[in-house]
Parts: sequence; C-alpha cells; structure tokens
Amino acid sequence: MEVKIQSTQIIKPSKSTPENLSKYNLSLFDQLSASSYINLVLYYKSSNEINISDTRGQLVNSLSKVLTLFYPLAGRIAENGLEVDCKDQGVKYLETQVNIKMDDFLEQVPKIDHIRLLIGVPDDVTQALLVVQVNVFDCGSIVIGVSGSHKVTDVHNLVMFTNEWASMTRTGVSNGAFSPSFDNLDSVFPPKQIPSLGISNTDEKHAKIVTKRFVFNKNTISMLREKTGSPNRRHSRVTLVSALIWKALMTIDQVKSGTLMNGLLAPAISLRGKVGSPVSERSFGNVWVPYSIRFQQNEMEFKYVYLVALIEDTTRDFVKWISKASNEEICTRAVASYAEVGEEIKQNKFAIFTSWCRFPVYAADFGWGKPHWVSEAGRVHEMVTLVDDKYGDGIEAWVNLNEKDMYVFEQDEDILKFTS
Repeated sequence: MEVKIQSTQIIKPSKSTPENLSKYNLSLFDQLSASSYINLVLYYKSSNEINISDTRGQLVNSLSKVLTLFYPLAGRIAENGLEVDCKDQGVKYLETQVNIKMDDFLEQVPKIDHIRLLIGVPDDVTQALLVVQVNVFDCGSIVIGVSGSHKVTDVHNLVMFTNEWASMTRTGVSNGAFSPSFDNLDSVFPPKQIPSLGISNTDEKHAKIVTKRFVFNKNTISMLREKTGSPNRRHSRVTLVSALIWKALMTIDQVKSGTLMNGLLAPAISLRGKVGSPVSERSFGNVWVPYSIRFQQNEMEFKYVYLVALIEDTTRDFVKWISKASNEEICTRAVASYAEVGEEIKQNKFAIFTSWCRFPVYAADFGWGKPHWVSEAGRVHEMVTLVDDKYGDGIEAWVNLNEKDMYVFEQDEDILKFTS
C-alpha cells in the first residue's frame, strides 16, 4: 500500500480571532496531559454522492469556518507551556492518494503501520496543534485522519470538532450542535508547580511498542456477563471488557515474575455532566480526572468476577466523591493519581486505560453518510483504548504493549476465547 501526498497547506480560521481571545490559558488537566496527539480515523466507502474534485474544496472551506469556533486549535503553545497563542497560525492540512481500493484495505485486516499512513504527522516547523489528512483511495472512498494535541484537547473535544466540521461540510452552515464552550477552566483548575511525574511518551528502555485490535462483539459481551455469574445485572460493557483485559495484563506480570503481584488500573472520568462539577457538557479542554483502582493480591482472589466488582465499586465511590469534593481537592487528587501511575510505569507495570465509548464517533456525516468504520491509530506508549464498534453494542480494544508482552497477552485463554 502506497500513500502519496498530493498537497500540504496551512488552513486558517475564516474569521480573525478577536484580540481579547488571543491568549487561551491552559488548566491543570491540560498541564498534566501527555505531549502527544490523539488520533481519530474515519473511513467512508465510495458512493455516487462523492465527487472528489468538489469535495476537496468543500472540506477546506468548511474546515476554515469551523476553526473560528474551535479557535485554540489554530493557535500554538506558548513558550511557557501554560497558554495557547491564538493568532490564527492555522492547522496542517494534507491530501493524499492511496493506491488501493477501500474494500481490499479492509479485507486485509488493516495493519497498524498502514493505518498510521492515513494520519498527518505533526512537525517542529509548523508546530500545529491540529493535523488533518484527507486520503482518497483508488475506488473513490475517503479516509479522514484527525490528530489533535492532547495538551489542548481531549477526545471528547476532538470528536465534537470532527462532527461540527462534518455538519458544516454537509449543510454549509453551523447549527451549533457540536460547538464548544470556553469556561475559563484555568481559573477553576489552575496549573500548579509540579515535579516530573514519570509518564513519558517514549521509553528507550522498553522494546518496540506494538498495537493490536481485539474485538468484543455483542455476543461476547453477553458471554462476559454470564461469566460474572450475574447475567441479568447490567454491568457496563466498558467494565466487563476492562476487567478481562486487566486480568490478562496482570497474568503477564505473573508469568514474568513467577508470582501474582498487585496491580493498578488507571482509567479516567470526565467531569462533564457530573453532579457538583463546574464543567459544562461542551467545555473545551482536558476535563477528565484520573483515578486509581488497586488490586491487592492478599485481599481478594484473582478472579474475573472480583475484578468486575472492584472496578464497579471503586468507580462508583469515586463519582460520589467528585460530587462533594472542592475544585482544589479534585486538583490534588488528580496530581496524586498521575504520580501513582508514574511510579507504576517506572516499575515496568501496566496501568493506563482510556474509554471512548458512548462518544458519537460514528455521527460525522460529511454528506456521504456515516463512517463505515472509525479507528484509533495506535500509541507510542503502553495503554489500552476502548472504542465502540459501529453497531454500538460491542467494543474494539486497541492494546499497545511491548512485543514480548503482546505475545503473552495474545495467548491468554480468555483473550483467545472472547475476542476476534
């Protein structure tokens, strides 16, 4: 598969950002976020409705318009690292030609290295906070790769941005359904002087990180419910899948060390829509709080059903705590959780999970219908990303592990039984 870049340009907002918005201050959660990019890849099969020559102009025009709503994405991180200089520097935009048909690409079970060719790469020259790559396949199908800096946006914002861009491309105007709100979160959750937390994007001590996708369809989710012994209880899909993967990951440590060890699962909860939270549903920025779920091998049996209960109980308690905690307490807890994860990673242990489930990733209709598929593009550090499948009742788990651990993970009895 060959992906040839046809053009590269900088797209700026269609209207100048007002002077009073020229500085966008980052919050503590932006400060804590990794200096990496979130990648969202949307696949659209060709139809008679896609006219490539017209589509190119429409995409650029609507992208320019939507950037006026998401203006920090067209800016640049300032030297102090705590604000965005919003002077409409623009986003990086690429168009490519792919010498394969979409059906052939999908039937081959896409390799992660091929998927990564469909996303634009940030560079030190433009320092763009958003990179968009529009890939046109030989059959006329289109794949759009959207990459946003995690220092400025979380996946919620990136999905909202993509959906607003799609809506504007399809209709020519914004209906505001996905427009963001700027709530001065830097004053609610102000940045702090904090030491290095030990969470890096790359670690030369580790082997090559490989990414593989494991699919839990509707039927296997039902099987996991039965595995808990409470098939009629509505355990969430995320909890069921997280517990199974976590158990397999702790088994890797058991294989390497010869004994069962304690384990840490580190997911995150969005503050959007939470009782007592000052964050609105449309708040722009990183507004999620990491928390720790600790398995102590001397306190419970190493069984799937107990891990499901542990995840549910800890998450429920944390949500209750958030509803009563002050903003300062939430900030303190977030820093402590990051530090705990950092220590875990220093010991070569796995910890980080993130869920994109229930985000409207399949809602982006540019005028060609909903995406045939939406994917991740892998990570450069060890973590797991959970994404809804196209039917909304299954989960695709994108697992990033070093090569040796991935081999053991793939051989796990439950992973073999419950995934495809």
